[in-house]
Amino acid sequence: MWSMKQLLVAALLALTYFLPARAQKDFSDSLRISLLTCSPGPDAYERFGHTGLRVQDQRNPQMDVTFHYGVFSFNTPHFIYRFVKGETDYQLGAVYTQSFIEEYRQRGLGMTEQWLRLDSAQAKDMLQRLLINYLPENRTYRYSYFFDNCATRPYHLINASVGNTLRYDTAWVKDITLRQMVQEKTHRNNWLDFGIALAVAARSDQRAWFEEQMFLPDYLSLAVSNAKVEKSTASNRWHVPFVTESDTLLTMRPDIAAKIAAPDRIAPNTVFGIVLLVALVISAWEWHKKKDAEQKRRPFKVPVLANTFDTLLLLAAGLAGCIVWFLNFFSLHPAVDSNLNCFWLLPTHIIMAVLIWFNGLKKWCSIYFGITFALIIAYVILDWIIGQYCPPAFLLLLATLLLRSYMRFDSSLRSRF
Repeated sequence: MWSMKQLLVAALLALTYFLPARAQKDFSDSLRISLLTCSPGPDAYERFGHTGLRVQDQRNPQMDVTFHYGVFSFNTPHFIYRFVKGETDYQLGAVYTQSFIEEYRQRGLGMTEQWLRLDSAQAKDMLQRLLINYLPENRTYRYSYFFDNCATRPYHLINASVGNTLRYDTAWVKDITLRQMVQEKTHRNNWLDFGIALAVAARSDQRAWFEEQMFLPDYLSLAVSNAKVEKSTASNRWHVPFVTESDTLLTMRPDIAAKIAAPDRIAPNTVFGIVLLVALVISAWEWHKKKDAEQKRRPFKVPVLANTFDTLLLLAAGLAGCIVWFLNFFSLHPAVDSNLNCFWLLPTHIIMAVLIWFNGLKKWCSIYFGITFALIIAYVILDWIIGQYCPPAFLLLLATLLLRSYMRFDSSLRSRF
């Protein structure tokens, strides 16, 4: 049923695009275009909202179509790998507006509409650009979360069609970073914020200028609502609001709003606080056994419990390191390279999780954990200088790795004498 609607829309747009030039001129005289801003949803991929451009012909009720740059499929081959690498391809979609609205109504999400002040030439130009982008050879684009997404594309399209008569009032613009903008939607100290903090580097902690802030649909909506259009005659010049009318098409259901606002049942701070507490207990017990072995002049062997804890810790840090290092060195995503987290999330932790069980490799373990200890200290110093965001959960995990690296470094040294 949905694919049939898509085909009908495509057929309508194709007929529109190939109309004679004179018919196109008449058609555009009755066009009006609005910006649709969809509220965030509870799932991770929809936490930042969505944007659409509604094109309506007041003379032709069948011509009421919403274009949106947000079509993708989880069923695309190797989707996860391509997404992580930054090779995710999105498409420009076109659906009947009522179908677009109904989808969000069924999901319980909100939607606002802002009608844009466009003359017939500007409306025609915007539609032509959308139709050209909708051609099969142009429909697919390389998605970039911060710099080329469902909100930045309409922003640039509006600017291209309206031209230099559009004036943005930037008095409302916040002194804010890209990361802080993301945190407005994800909230702090939850697992989504933790995962983003692992992957995104210090580039996102720099101040975001006005145009960079347009990657979030809500900020684009705010920019449009404060914009003015310059009008002039031979003897006078004045400005009028770019938005002629605003409507709330859908209101978010209270249960969905509560779900979005609800904190994680078990926050990262809680988990890594417990991990650090366990590490302190194990390290104190290990230190006591080490002292006892020294007094009795017996060789010291790291307890199985400590080995098991360190194995799990190193495996978790190593797996996270594989992702962070891949993003840093191979991903095409902007703002993920030069990531300071590479200093302490080492993929080699996975190998060391196995090697610590072999007594014959204690010398190499000593060297490795000494280097790990130094790298963690270097990370702390560099992070303080550069200012890459470090959530509280990181500090707890860093303290755990620092403690266990010191214990391993110390144990390996002592076992040699």
